[in-house]
Order: sequence, then structure tokens, then C-alpha cells
Amino acid sequence: MSHAHRGQVRALYNRVTWRLYRGSNVRCNCCGTRFRRFRTYIGVGGHRALMCPRCGSLGRHRVDWLYLTERSDALLGPVSILHIAPEVCLESPLRTLPNVDYLSADYDSTLAMERLDLRNAHYADQTFDGVICNHVLQHIDDDRRAMTELRRILKPGGWALVQSAIDPSLERTVERPEPALAEDDSGRYEEVFMRLYGRDYRSRLAQAGFEVTVSEFAKEMAPALAGELGLDTEETIFFCRRPGSEDGEIASGADPGQPLSEQAISGHDQPK
Repeated sequence: MSHAHRGQVRALYNRVTWRLYRGSNVRCNCCGTRFRRFRTYIGVGGHRALMCPRCGSLGRHRVDWLYLTERSDALLGPVSILHIAPEVCLESPLRTLPNVDYLSADYDSTLAMERLDLRNAHYADQTFDGVICNHVLQHIDDDRRAMTELRRILKPGGWALVQSAIDPSLERTVERPEPALAEDDSGRYEEVFMRLYGRDYRSRLAQAGFEVTVSEFAKEMAPALAGELGLDTEETIFFCRRPGSEDGEIASGADPGQPLSEQAISGHDQPK
């Protein structure tokens, strides 16, 4: 099955079968539904994750949504958001918020509202207040250009949640030549990795002109709550800001990682 239709088919399957998991033992904070257990998802290489039977969120998505809604000021006030390679589990709650002007884009997914080549985004400078771009950069041949484009289309002070798979054992990112795909795998875009990011991922984002906050808050949560929500406690958040003025631009190679202010966090009006 091609990448373009896989998300759509998975969403349909979840809509048909989620009631088989009715119960109250666990809870998905993305769709707000309780279940007797999460569905077991088996990914590339046999990796197992806990999937919400209704919206399809994985543990890493539930960490991301928890950060956006409870650990940052990302959704405070009117906000225009571009969601790249949209996940249904994040799109659905975002589109229910009256203060969010939502747009999704992808290179070919049928779930997206527009087509987009992130290496050459067709949006004007300073268009969006926020961007969500999860597990996309490792599949793009020129990820540094894509990072620069993300910054360009953000308004000054705008934010970007830019998640990627990280190997903490690697000091530096390992680039890989483009692999030759088998004929029957020609549509399996999401399994073609152009690189494996190391601990320098944060500095690569900073070199593109972002202020980068790195958070591992999920590791600090009470085990009972993390278990109830089925969180991937190894999910590290990379929350980026475009500086609010040209004077605040980051010098190449800087790696500030400034945290959000307590005032901004405590003043956030949480969506239900």
C-alpha cells in the first residue's frame, strides 16, 4: 500500500473497530477516549508501540499533544498552524479548537489539504504562527534547507514542533546515501531514511535560526499517569521558536535551548 493512502486506510480501520476496546483502564489524551487497553502497533523493524484504538495516536503523539496543551503556550490565543505530514490524532483535536486556523500539507498524502515540497515551500515569508512537523526531516535529502524553510514561513516569535527519531548513542548525525527501493516498495516513503540523527539534532535546528527548547518531561511524570496515558517516556520534545526580531537572530552554530517562561505556561487556557 502506498504512503499516500496508508493513513486514510488506517483511520478508517480505527473508526470501524475501536469499540472493541471499550473500557476504562487507559485513556488517550488526544481524542479523550478511555479503553480497556491500547492496541499493539508493530512498526518498521518490529518496533512495538501503544496505539489508541480510536484516533490512532502512538505514545509519542500523546507526549507531543500533552506538551502543546499543558507544557507550552503554543495554543494560546488565535493561532495559524501548518501541519506537515498530518497525523489524524493531532489534526482532529486541533481542528476542534475555535482559535486555531488549521492547514495541512504533505508531498502526497491523501490526508493533507495541500501538496508541499518542504525544501521549497510555496508559502510567503512569515505566514504561520506555528508549524507541526513530526518525523519528516529524516526522509528529506536536504534537511538543512527544509529547516530553513520552516523558519522562513514562521512569523517572528512563531513556534515549530519538529520531532525526529534520535539515536542518543551518536554524537553526530550519520548521513546515508539514498537507498535503492525494491519495485514493490516504491511507495514506502516513510521507511526510507536519508540519515540517522544523533545528539547534534538540536544544534542543527539552532543553525537554521531557531531558539530550541529540549524537554524530556515525560520521563518525570508519575509512572501511574504515564501508564494510564500510554506515553512513550523516551520521547524528547524539540520545540523551536523563530526569534521575535531580527536583533534576536541566532548566530550560526549557537545552541541556546531557552525554556518558556513560567508566566507563559501558567497563563495557558487548556483546551478540553
